[in-house]
Amino acid sequence: MASPIKQRIQVHQDWAGDIPLKNLWGVYFSGRDGDRTLTNIGSNIKQTLDDFQPGSFHVETDLIDRFSSSDEGYLLAQGVTMPTENVQVNTTDIQGAGGFIQGYYGESRGKYGTNGLSIDFLETNTDIFDFFIKPWIVATSYKGLIEDGENDIKCNITIAQYSRTDAFYGDKWGSSQKRGIRRPQEYKVRKQTNFHNCVPVSMAADQMSYGELSESDIKRSVGWTFSHYDINIPR
Repeated sequence: MASPIKQRIQVHQDWAGDIPLKNLWGVYFSGRDGDRTLTNIGSNIKQTLDDFQPGSFHVETDLIDRFSSSDEGYLLAQGVTMPTENVQVNTTDIQGAGGFIQGYYGESRGKYGTNGLSIDFLETNTDIFDFFIKPWIVATSYKGLIEDGENDIKCNITIAQYSRTDAFYGDKWGSSQKRGIRRPQEYKVRKQTNFHNCVPVSMAADQMSYGELSESDIKRSVGWTFSHYDINIPR
């Protein structure tokens, strides 16, 4: 019988049991019509604000597309916090139950509106927060979330998480690991989460000071709401 330590180590020697590379991921925006760009949504945000609050915000309609790659996604995304799942549970009141434990029941699934998706973005000179996200939030407040009509401003967001391909494990302890021999490493999507009918609903405040510049000064979090999501493995 193999020792417990050896069995434990062997778990990580194939692809399914290895520890994931949590720092390899990408954020991909797309239109609900399948358009892989957001320029049309940017134009619709601008049009909505021109209708309700003209001259209030400058909108760079292609700003997200300008800093996006079809392979790596939006290049200035710095972090993602995924929604959790929970079910509200209550107990039934039984008169005269004495020492008996009262029954329990599931009431409802947690709400996405207060338990949504959060993405951290890096600020640049052409500011995504003031020139795209903030106008988007305001436009959402005017359009609402029920009736879409013309000038659709909802999008789909995909969070793809990457890992080394299976081929790495077939040769993990082979000749490619010997001194002086390294093969280029290939990566694949190990899972992806697709959020549907998304709009931003909150944005962290901007802070400025004359002190030393820190990462928190140029990175802010944006909260998103969505109708539903799914998790899958691309084939």
